[in-house]
Amino acid sequence: MHHLIQKVTLLFLTCPVMATGQNVKGNYTTLPLQDLSSFETSSPNWSVQGNVSIHPTGLVKTKTEGGKGILVGTPGNPIVTKLKASDLRLFVEFMVSPGAEGNVVLPGGQKVRISDSSLDQHPGAKTSGYIGQFPTQNAAKSPGLWQTMELAYDAAVPAVANSARLNSLSLNGVTVLETVYLTNSKSAADGQPLALEVNKGTIAFRNLGYQLLASRKPLTLNNLAYKVYSDKWDAKEYSKLDHEGKSAVLTQEVTKGLREFHLVYEGDMDVTEAGEYIFTSIYSGPVLSLDIDGKNVLLTGESTSQETHTGSANLSQGNHKFKIHYSRFPWRQPALGLRVEKSGIRPYDLHVLSSLPEPEPKPYISVTPEIRPEMVRSFILLDGEKYKRTHCISVGSPDGWNYTMDLNRGALLQAWRGQFANVTEMWYERGEPQLLFPAGLTVPVSGKSSFAALENTSAAWPDSSNINFLGYKLDEKGFPGFRYSIASATVSDQLVSNDKGVFRTFKVEGKPSSPIYSLLASGKHITDLKNGLYQIDDRYYIQVDKKYKAIVRASGENQEILLPVTDNTTYMMFW
Repeated sequence: MHHLIQKVTLLFLTCPVMATGQNVKGNYTTLPLQDLSSFETSSPNWSVQGNVSIHPTGLVKTKTEGGKGILVGTPGNPIVTKLKASDLRLFVEFMVSPGAEGNVVLPGGQKVRISDSSLDQHPGAKTSGYIGQFPTQNAAKSPGLWQTMELAYDAAVPAVANSARLNSLSLNGVTVLETVYLTNSKSAADGQPLALEVNKGTIAFRNLGYQLLASRKPLTLNNLAYKVYSDKWDAKEYSKLDHEGKSAVLTQEVTKGLREFHLVYEGDMDVTEAGEYIFTSIYSGPVLSLDIDGKNVLLTGESTSQETHTGSANLSQGNHKFKIHYSRFPWRQPALGLRVEKSGIRPYDLHVLSSLPEPEPKPYISVTPEIRPEMVRSFILLDGEKYKRTHCISVGSPDGWNYTMDLNRGALLQAWRGQFANVTEMWYERGEPQLLFPAGLTVPVSGKSSFAALENTSAAWPDSSNINFLGYKLDEKGFPGFRYSIASATVSDQLVSNDKGVFRTFKVEGKPSSPIYSLLASGKHITDLKNGLYQIDDRYYIQVDKKYKAIVRASGENQEILLPVTDNTTYMMFW
């Protein structure tokens, strides 16, 4: 029986790979790391390097290579930036050694913990996150892998003396804290520096980006003219003009209560500061599109509960023509919102408040394994794929290691750690679009068939092997073992987990007509860390028993690890 947790919430809410510095992604200003000149003082426990490698077991000494782009710290004095900030967004990539602990110190003196906490099943005082407030889940990666941290911070809260606010904190793409009120140890109203400190082990930082959030509004909408068409909500073309006029503000209220409509706005977008602008749509309806100077910036499909979508445009100073097309679901309350942001400014709304009414409360429905593994059948839509995978089963364990199998292909589609499954889109209202979403730290895997019959080790790996799914059987702990027929033989595929990782075992029954191999992993860079341990990009590790002979080979611009599948073949994944 599934154990459900339901809560109502608004939708708003050896030699490891040598890692080099890169550019910050997103709308951030980069803190230069060519040397230590970005910091007020230098200390022997801090250095700027070009490469760093950390072994996940700690059995190999941390290695660095000269260059620029990576800040490496060990225990000692904190390092303080010359940059002074108050309200800001911060993005940083970091890598920890086994047992490492450190902090990012915010302008008001509050600390965000960075630690080696990947094997802590439940969040606690030593889990990466804000000190004094346990994160909602542990989303840390293993030592030796680059991780990301992103936060939004207000150095002062209006009408609340000596208080700051952590609006959000995301670790490796998982939001672990939201709207946490903090006590200031120093006033940051006029700007205070950031600091980094290491208390144990080694921590490396790269791609440190920031946004200083001013409240000015360098982009405004003017001379708005609208046309309202009464064509059906799903009409591809519309010609039934109901009424038109001019408006001083952007709002869907000019439709005057029509149950079905297409609303088209045109006007001037006045820009006082050139730069890259990010636009966010918040709406309910079949479509919302934004064109600027005749070029599409946003084109989004159906949104049922004020979901958000983003697009960007590099705009010069001056006047730009824009066009917005929005249509309403007749069974939903109309909602039209458009938000804009730019590096250095706080995001602000271009619509009026009444154009975006409070959304209907929507439950968050999850499945939580408690004593035994839980299994959920669903559709899965992977990033970059157009069509849903329809024959999928997701398995969650009480240990917090979870995965999804595509039963048609015998493919491991996704794996993640932490909370199990968000099934809201499956079980709320009509249950559309029947999609399950991982609720924890997800690592991308190939999505191809996990095993195939190959003539030789040079043969290309098929996207979908010639296999037939035969069913599955539960072991004594409740983990499923999947059975497939392939190459005149039967292969069983079972994934079980403990506090160390996910163990996958293949067993072959019968004599296959061709050799059977397993695709353990594919990636841009696969690094042999010796003794059967492999690192796949900065995503995860594969541990193969030394008695098996794994094959690392090129596949186009990528690399693959293959393993011959015999009577009983096992390997482990962890991240």
